[in-house]
Amino acid sequence: MKSYFNVASVIICGFDIVVYTLFFNGINLVLDEVFFPLMIGGSFIGFILSWFGNKGVTRNMGIFGNTFVLLFTVIGPLMVRAFIWNTH
Repeated sequence: MKSYFNVASVIICGFDIVVYTLFFNGINLVLDEVFFPLMIGGSFIGFILSWFGNKGVTRNMGIFGNTFVLLFTVIGPLMVRAFIWNTH
């Protein structure tokens, strides 16, 4: 049963990466209003699912892949806003 958590986490990560890649190439699979909540929620759920799965390669893929998506969805825009678009 625990191996299904890892597989679901990797599938969620793959879906997020495909949607992210298509979004930046101008192809919208989801609405613009739904894009960032979907990426953040999906990556967070995938990250949590991978922690509950069996130890192994798929667990590491789920953890690092979903963290990678969260990094570019949350941390990246916050850093750009704080350091580049700061007008004060």
